[in-house]
Amino acid sequence: MLSHIVVSVMLCTVSCESAEIRVWDGDSIRLGAGHQSEAVRIFNIDAPEIEGRCTYESDLARQAKIRLAEILQGRRVEILRQGTDRYGRTLAAIRVEGHDIGDILVSEGLVRTWAGRREPWC
Repeated sequence: MLSHIVVSVMLCTVSCESAEIRVWDGDSIRLGAGHQSEAVRIFNIDAPEIEGRCTYESDLARQAKIRLAEILQGRRVEILRQGTDRYGRTLAAIRVEGHDIGDILVSEGLVRTWAGRREPWC
């Protein structure tokens, strides 16, 4: 499986412009390319890990990653930055055409709401 999935979006801040987003997993994306890229973690969800502790976690993680890419592809995307995490990633809510991506993925059972700490999936 590829390390990331590239999707084309309309990235909207003050105005909207065409951009590419790299989807790394069910709760992490990267804006831009190379040294100037910005790692973004969706702040309100906890996604399973691709290198999970069991097959269930790894399978669900791949599904979440693919679904996140599907939701983003070709859509109007807003990044609402909330600060940074201990790894230096931007924490943000991400909206697609006005809908919170975290809420969508939670409602589909692919991720869970962030409870302030990681919980086991297996």
